[in-house]
Amino acid sequence: MKNLIVLSFSILLLLISCQDASKKIKDNQQTTITQNQTTTKGEQKKPEINAQIIDDNNGGAAFNFTNNGGKVWDFGTIQQGDEPAFTFTFQNTGNEPMIISNAKGSCGCTVPQWPKEPIAPGGTGEINVKFNSKNKKGAQNKTVTLTANTTPPTTKLRVTGTIEVSE
Repeated sequence: MKNLIVLSFSILLLLISCQDASKKIKDNQQTTITQNQTTTKGEQKKPEINAQIIDDNNGGAAFNFTNNGGKVWDFGTIQQGDEPAFTFTFQNTGNEPMIISNAKGSCGCTVPQWPKEPIAPGGTGEINVKFNSKNKKGAQNKTVTLTANTTPPTTKLRVTGTIEVSE
């Protein structure tokens, strides 16, 4: 008996839902018909379309790294305690000034410096990175994350190499 009541209630809900869906479809069709009105000359009037175009300029600004190695600096094999430095050079190949809002190393041993002023389209810039190998040994793979008005908004540079410990 209990199962019969539950089944009956379920069927009732299903019927009500179907009727609501049918009403919505019918109302939508009626709205479409009223939009296709006729003009005074008997011609069918097309509905007006209100569309907006979104143009993101493909992100506006764009990095093109021109240094040898592109986005990767391999400092090779160094001795523990050395502090090699490297300059990543780039061109803004986008169509609006590039603004780099932040540059952050993946650890305190990788310190970037970046231009604070906008880089004009076609202009060039430099990201200087210093790596401190104190208390490090073996293979290294660090990143510098740049945040700018590019698409995507973050760009990762890599710093790799090997640190040998003198005995």
